[in-house]
Amino acid sequence: MGRPRKHDQNEILDAVERVIARDGVLTVDAVAKEAGVSKATVLYEHSTKSDLVAALVDRTITADNAFNAACQAEFAGERDAPLRGRIEAARRSPPVPGENGAVLSLVAALMQDTKLRTRFRENQRALGQDLLQHASHPRAARLAWLALEGLKFQQHLEFHDWTEAERAQVLQDIETLARQGIAKIEDCNA
Repeated sequence: MGRPRKHDQNEILDAVERVIARDGVLTVDAVAKEAGVSKATVLYEHSTKSDLVAALVDRTITADNAFNAACQAEFAGERDAPLRGRIEAARRSPPVPGENGAVLSLVAALMQDTKLRTRFRENQRALGQDLLQHASHPRAARLAWLALEGLKFQQHLEFHDWTEAERAQVLQDIETLARQGIAKIEDCNA
């Protein structure tokens, strides 16, 4: 019996994402059915459910980094370009209520898997170093980055439902903090 032919891994990972979002639980059988392939085809590239989730995490990190880099390119040569790019990326990708099932399930998987957390941690560490290296006000940039990530966390986990206007204002405040520093924010609040 021959080896199964290779299938587009993005199609299989798309199926993984849909199964996680829909069911909250991942089974190889469900992925195979969703992708319209055999279980052997799914297991050909990824021998376990953990491998499937790890591949999805890697794809998600790669896509997020690419999207943020494209947004950052608009600020090339300017101070704070990495952080401003991430803020712009957040502006362009507003949350869609009820559409975060896969995100919620991936967060649950991260809590259970040290290797997956390590991959995210390494990516965040490199991102943080780049943001601070290019910051005009490093302390303010660190606070702005934490605020941005907190906003995104709140949105993705659907803890808080910001209106479009509130979200736009928060993003503007984060950008002001990053670009003008803590003293300017204090001046605005005086």
